[in-house]
Amino acid sequence: MSRELSIGVDHHERAGCTVISVAGDIDRNSSELLRETIERLVSEYRPRIVIDAQKISFCDSTGLRVLLSGARMTSEAGGWFRLAEVSDVLERLLQITGLYAWFPIDADVAASLVHATGRTPRSPG
Repeated sequence: MSRELSIGVDHHERAGCTVISVAGDIDRNSSELLRETIERLVSEYRPRIVIDAQKISFCDSTGLRVLLSGARMTSEAGGWFRLAEVSDVLERLLQITGLYAWFPIDADVAASLVHATGRTPRSPG
């Protein structure tokens, strides 16, 4: 039984990027929702996208193709595409397919937002 895909979109104006929170299964039945979301953001001139991937429970080849397509679309539009807090399931798929090093991956959304603003975090003290 698959877990229904849900997507949340949060625009971070200060960082100049959009975070897409993805939860559930990205498969041939649901990947279209994610693809349409990415396409809409790029068409709205929001080509800097972070995928919050911590709640992805499954991803098949069609889901992986959507992620690759998203990276291509944002790059062609002058932006970028990052993955944040990648779930174990997605991390394993990326490693098996040899694509782990292909995506910029951050420990969490906060680290992605730091990258987006171009600031380095302050050291304590």
